Amino acid sequence: MENMLTSSDEHLEAMLQDCNDRVNHLEESDCSDEDMLDALINRGSVLSMMEYYTSALSDFNDAAEILLRMEREGKHSDPGSFVRVFVSRGELLGDSGQMAEDYAIASTRLNEVGENTKFYDKKKIVRMCLDCCEDLLDSGHPGGTPPFVDKLYEMLVGRDDPWSKNRYLEMLNISAQSMKEMDLDDEAMDFSSDAIETGRYLIDKNSLEDLMSMIFAFVLRGDIEQRKGLIDQYFVDRKAAISLLEDLMSMNKLDDISLLVRLHQDVASTYLTLNMVKEAEEHLMREVMLNMDGAEEYIREYVDRKV
Repeated sequence: MENMLTSSDEHLEAMLQDCNDRVNHLEESDCSDEDMLDALINRGSVLSMMEYYTSALSDFNDAAEILLRMEREGKHSDPGSFVRVFVSRGELLGDSGQMAEDYAIASTRLNEVGENTKFYDKKKIVRMCLDCCEDLLDSGHPGGTPPFVDKLYEMLVGRDDPWSKNRYLEMLNISAQSMKEMDLDDEAMDFSSDAIETGRYLIDKNSLEDLMSMIFAFVLRGDIEQRKGLIDQYFVDRKAAISLLEDLMSMNKLDDISLLVRLHQDVASTYLTLNMVKEAEEHLMREVMLNMDGAEEYIREYVDRKV
């Protein structure tokens, strides 16, 4: 492993040297804006991979200045270059309003990006749109997701290969979460229902990549049903999520039991508000057992570390 890491580092160092040589050569010559733009994007990308984030941000700032100047001068720029610059700079800026602004700028030319534009192919476009949506949701900007979701629909609807279908499931969950955070509960429920159906389709085909994607849809739809007072439907969806999580746990594939514990607590609490004590006890006892198992595992790991 150590040799592999060293080889990877050496490869990145060599790439960075090539990028530096290219930028230095262009700075000393009468180059086109497009050539310098490509060179800065390439170097900024390598710097990001090497975790030299301040230097990478400087390159993408310079690239953004070139793009904005080209726009003022009425020059055309490749849409792939345009989107890559503002998405990459937004990622580097992280959880901030500026990130959302850069993603919004990038989204203005998303409709022009295709498999023949610079820096992107189909899978890279899809992954970029999903990542941007997740960043926007995590930073409290759900209103910024629609342009990226629209691009995902364009790229994924009607494609039945397993990779596309799993990304479509991710897109539906993102859409549901966006709608929920904008208090559009009916739309959120519709997206969650579509996500659950897509998950079931993938399970039938033995092609579902991540069971948590389906669990997320059940949890989110249950949250909305609880809020709307649809208690019967809420119990169905909560228990479906719990059952899937318990299955993962039985296969030793559940790394964190906190969601499972929370769902048992939530169902027990709801049953108690309905004076259904016997039903509540079942989930309370399971919660206690999970917490005991977790405590025992923590103690074992602690003792092992001390030995």
